[in-house]
Amino acid sequence: MKDIVNAKVKFRERLARVVISVVSICATVMLLEIAIRIIKPQDIGFWDSHSIRRLQNTPPHFVENIPHGRANLFGVQVSINSYGLREDEISVPKPPHTFRLLAVGDSITFGYGIPVEETYVKVLEKRLNENAPANIRYEVLNGGTIGGSLGDYYHLLNQKSEALKPDLVLVGLALNDILVYSESGSILEQRDEQSHGQGLVLIRKLNRFLLRYSQLYIFCYARLKSFLYGSGILDINTVQGLNFVALAPSSAYQKEAWQSSLRMLSKIVEFCRGRGYRIAVIVFPVEMQLSPAELHFYRDQYHLRLGDEALSGEPQQRVREFGATTGVTVVDLLPAFRAYHPGDLYLRNKMIRADASHLSIKGHRIAADEIFRVLKHSLVDTTCPATEDRNRKPGRGCG
Repeated sequence: MKDIVNAKVKFRERLARVVISVVSICATVMLLEIAIRIIKPQDIGFWDSHSIRRLQNTPPHFVENIPHGRANLFGVQVSINSYGLREDEISVPKPPHTFRLLAVGDSITFGYGIPVEETYVKVLEKRLNENAPANIRYEVLNGGTIGGSLGDYYHLLNQKSEALKPDLVLVGLALNDILVYSESGSILEQRDEQSHGQGLVLIRKLNRFLLRYSQLYIFCYARLKSFLYGSGILDINTVQGLNFVALAPSSAYQKEAWQSSLRMLSKIVEFCRGRGYRIAVIVFPVEMQLSPAELHFYRDQYHLRLGDEALSGEPQQRVREFGATTGVTVVDLLPAFRAYHPGDLYLRNKMIRADASHLSIKGHRIAADEIFRVLKHSLVDTTCPATEDRNRKPGRGCG
């Protein structure tokens, strides 16, 4: 009987110590939260895209911008117009003598962390109009969506193109678009991510909640994420593995992803050609492709499983081969980017310490210049108005 009593006493003592520890930790966190809000207040909306971005309620849950949405997102003002574009309001129907380009893509095209006027979309528009004949005005519309992929680009074209009437569609292809897609355009996750599925869902939900409501978490977020990935506590290949399939060592999943992605891209090409829209594909490189030093940095610092295909440019070569087969113009930005220091081309600020995908202002300008260089002679003949003859051959001016 005495032993039972002693066991109960010890259990209560342990429970009391646990409760005291938990209360102490919670109290410390609350005090730190209060201190951050007073001493170094954070932008609570920095990572919060809920006012400008949504997933459709019904499968396949396409990503789309919210018409008339407003946010101060990633440190810049973001405005969405009535057509779900990151634009001021535009004229519909399209005005006479206007050649309209519609750029579809993910957060690179959208302009993650970049003022809209500094995105490659708007820099390209400026370049085109600086070199336009007197009777033509160019519009380049930003149809980028944060977190978008090829299925979402097709969805946007299917929903918006009839009203927008683009003369040319630019598909901003990021390497993280290389995924396995269902027939409807939704993403099919690889098996090892599915095996961690419930845990990843909970982590992502907790992360979103804290980023929306905790200034302390926002203050620590970039450092914490770098520490967790760098120390191996979180496996970046599991949490963000789908971002780097195209650059990973060869695998059955990678092969399936390429086949599926090129089928999805073909579907977009067929859609555009069926409606008389010309189409070009812009391939954005990632930082680890630019030099051996960058490749080793992401392998060593973040333990990313990256194949040597990253440096060889094999992903870009696959897309160029697709372009040659289908007759689609492909603008491969990798050679142009390799002429500059990698650290100047990708987004860095006090909240974003390392970003291998999203472009800096300089990166957007270089991308726009290269797109302009490749496309300027094949857009329209400088002597005719931009009223597209739907029967003319690509690259033949207004003929």
